Amino acid sequence: MTMSLAACTAQDISTPPAPALVDEYRPTTRSAQVEELRVAVARYSDFAVARREGWRPFGDDEPLMGTHYYNESAPDYVAGDALDFSRPNNLMYTEIGGQQVLTGVAFVVRIGPGESVPDGFAGSMDRWHVHDFVAAIDAAAEERPILGGIANWWLDQNYRNKGDNRGRLAMVHAWVTLENPDGMFADFNRTLPYRKLDLPERYWQGASIAAARGLNLATDGGCDTQNGTLWIANVTRSQDRAIKQACRIGADEVRSAISEGGKSRINTAGEQAWARFDAVWQQTLTPTQRRRIAAMSEHGGDGHEGMKH
Repeated sequence: MTMSLAACTAQDISTPPAPALVDEYRPTTRSAQVEELRVAVARYSDFAVARREGWRPFGDDEPLMGTHYYNESAPDYVAGDALDFSRPNNLMYTEIGGQQVLTGVAFVVRIGPGESVPDGFAGSMDRWHVHDFVAAIDAAAEERPILGGIANWWLDQNYRNKGDNRGRLAMVHAWVTLENPDGMFADFNRTLPYRKLDLPERYWQGASIAAARGLNLATDGGCDTQNGTLWIANVTRSQDRAIKQACRIGADEVRSAISEGGKSRINTAGEQAWARFDAVWQQTLTPTQRRRIAAMSEHGGDGHEGMKH
């Protein structure tokens, strides 16, 4: 994710909420845990309820995922805590058909050096990924001495001087509200751009992740989601123009295919648009810029993969 994740986490670390109280009963099977989670978050299908209860956005509307929302009263899970499956500390929303739709939820657990990712859900199906919070701030502050000074002051006040060395964030997604062909705990949900573009369900069945990424370019704001990523990279104006032009061209290609219709035609156009856009991305950004983005992006990679997120 982008720097906004760090800002949200900063607030969590500086003023952590009281640990969640969990009933003695804990579901022990994955299906029971998922069902408890699904029931617990059902009310958040109404976006107004989430806003009323204090859930606030951070980061962008990430492709194939949505915008993450946090709540100051949500649990501050740390290494060794048992998850309360009725209390995720992230919700994810994206706009579909003019409405904010709950795409799924996430659990975030702070871990320190040498501490492993949580056991999480029963079995081995859940897929945890880890952000290095301090490394992410350092990456964003490279070549920005004023920002670097502010960031390090904040780290001293809210992290280093407090003796809390859990600066890594382990996260798992759970797609409990929308179908995900890649599974309950997949990193991304390839159906989202199809839903945003009001395409039939059969169009995403069997479609590749590349096709979904290409289609996402054509969604409302699809070429704007990279703004935070490019800011982290500290791109030049010419780099910014080249990448955004490539995105617009890809988006137009996908829209043209949609106007013509047909599952195969649209998915092929999506794959081709993504391949060309990715080539421009890789050729335009320097290795240093891609390294910075990788430190900030939710699932690693050069951050173009971060655009998957």
